[in-house]
Amino acid sequence: MAYPSDQALTPDKPFGKFLIPLLLVIHVLWLVLMGRSAICPCGVVSLWQTGSDAAQNSQQVADPYSFLHIIFGIALSRGFRRLRPTWRVADLALLAVFSSTVWEVMENTPWVIQLMDNAANAAPDYDGDSILNSLADTGFVMVGFWAARLLPLAASVLLAVALELIVSWMIHDGLVLATVRIVWNLVQ
Repeated sequence: MAYPSDQALTPDKPFGKFLIPLLLVIHVLWLVLMGRSAICPCGVVSLWQTGSDAAQNSQQVADPYSFLHIIFGIALSRGFRRLRPTWRVADLALLAVFSSTVWEVMENTPWVIQLMDNAANAAPDYDGDSILNSLADTGFVMVGFWAARLLPLAASVLLAVALELIVSWMIHDGLVLATVRIVWNLVQ
């Protein structure tokens, strides 16, 4: 017996093939409406930004925070597969893109930017993402999503821990450190 939760999200009709591109268009339009720039306001476009130049933080295609988006993708893949084991991989991938889009929009709201700035004692200043960086972040989420699909659970966990340690070492920030800082600032 099929339950409503077991039904496919992406139908085998042409419309289903347009859901992820539609989400990405909404993602871009929302960031445009929020006043985010397409590329770094500094005028430079590079594939990698080391994190040492605050003016380019979260503005380029990739930066140390990209590793955190891979971790997010791993968590989404593992979590969604556990919650919805009967869903098709395409449906889980759509849900991962949706989740990343929601986070990217929220991450660029003034409230979250202020929260990150207040918590970023050791981290570079954060003024929000460029649209280029935000879309690339969603791409890195999908890298993590697919890596978790291919790797055994133990390897996925080891990869996530290794990436967290690399980011913590490189820029003195990461999921764990940022969470501790945010909680510390909220309780004070």
